[in-house]
Amino acid sequence: MVIGSVIVGAALLVLGWTSEIVGLFVQEEATKQSATVVVAVLAIYAVDFAINAVQSCCRSLIVDSLPVSQQQAGSAWAARMAASGHLIGYFIGSLDLVSMLPAWLGGDTQFKKMILVATAFLWAAIGITSYAVQERILLSSGHSSEKKSVFSILPSLLHRTLHLPVRIQAICWVQFWSWIGWFPFLFYSSTWVGETYYRYEHPEPVPGDKDSHDALGNIGRLGSLALVVFSLITFTSSVILPYLVKSPESETPRGRFTPRPPTFLGKRMQEILLRLHKYQPDLVTSWLLANVAFAAIMFWAPFVRSLFSATTLVALAGVPWAVCGWAPFAEMGIEINKLTTGSADLPMNGSAMLASGGYRAVRKSVDFDADFELEEAQLHRRAMSEGVLRLNHGDDEDTNTSTGELAGIYLGVLNVYTTLPQFVGTFVSWVVFSLLEPTKDDHDENTPEHHKWLDVQKNAPNAIAVCLFIGAICAVVGAEATRRLKRLS
Repeated sequence: MVIGSVIVGAALLVLGWTSEIVGLFVQEEATKQSATVVVAVLAIYAVDFAINAVQSCCRSLIVDSLPVSQQQAGSAWAARMAASGHLIGYFIGSLDLVSMLPAWLGGDTQFKKMILVATAFLWAAIGITSYAVQERILLSSGHSSEKKSVFSILPSLLHRTLHLPVRIQAICWVQFWSWIGWFPFLFYSSTWVGETYYRYEHPEPVPGDKDSHDALGNIGRLGSLALVVFSLITFTSSVILPYLVKSPESETPRGRFTPRPPTFLGKRMQEILLRLHKYQPDLVTSWLLANVAFAAIMFWAPFVRSLFSATTLVALAGVPWAVCGWAPFAEMGIEINKLTTGSADLPMNGSAMLASGGYRAVRKSVDFDADFELEEAQLHRRAMSEGVLRLNHGDDEDTNTSTGELAGIYLGVLNVYTTLPQFVGTFVSWVVFSLLEPTKDDHDENTPEHHKWLDVQKNAPNAIAVCLFIGAICAVVGAEATRRLKRLS
């Protein structure tokens, strides 16, 4: 996680100062411009690659540190913090950092200063996390002291990736189809909002000096406003919705009871809440409803003809997005812990863990053999005084794996199912844009640049709206995949 954050920060800094870095090695202007584009694209790829690793590690910490009963709450808090980060990022981005920060801090551009702020926040957050999270001490069992080589581990990773447990495979397919739906929204929704205004509500162009303005900048600002509202609703939903979803612990034998509402609410309100409790949806049902809601919202995209309607659709999507940013990781964490512990409600802490899951608890009552060597005895004494975990590798590879190892493998696979839809969505978007978007040949060479946004047929289909509609269809497929996941329960 620390290494990944360093790579992300370094790649961001390279992205911000690409031209200056290339200028140190290339002087010829045309070559410098081409090299700058290449280096900037490579830096973006590096950011995308490394940030996925950082996010997977952060999610793995939740899976590895919390019992099944707290997986849903842990992922919910992660979603809340992510939504808070989006709000803070939009707020900082809206400030005039060039005038607020000194020139020596990031130069004279908003982009460079924003990159410095983002990098500082990233490194501070990862530093606090690394300092606050205390890793468990793992002791190798005597019969598994041999170290495994990289070449012996890779076949095991490949085997686990190709032979996923049924429910984990189902979770991955839900994520795959739902993310094909979310991809065009996350990438093009802000542009779609501004373009909708220019297509249907902006006044007709007036020839002359007044026919000159920054249409692209206006589109960006209108889209940014819609994203701010979207982020506010996402944050609010991330705070409220987890309390409306049934906790996993209520599905275990220990938790099959109806919680008594607080007495200060009054007898009448308590009765109402008790009646509503049996209708409380579980996490998978909430995920299903989120996919259906997103599909229902995006189905209207091709029919939108006003800025207000477009902004409203983007804002409403914040509710299902809050669930889709929380449910897959919470459900995956629950499944990983069930596979590891063999139980749905066993606590995991630094001094006691279930032996069958790859970690064997070393307690203060451990009796060790008189024939142990001195080094082994010292390790046991430390275990007795501190309480540690013994890593237990049995003969059955599939049933004796640590929580951390399974979390890394299965969350990595989930990350693949989240990334592949981006390639699918990019291809679909390319086809749609190639067929529907006007080209430079459709405009006279003397036509002002902003007319490319204004000179469109109002009745012609909007390419981005078509992409959003296709995403809605994929969200319906994701909802069906979620229904099948629920049937596996």
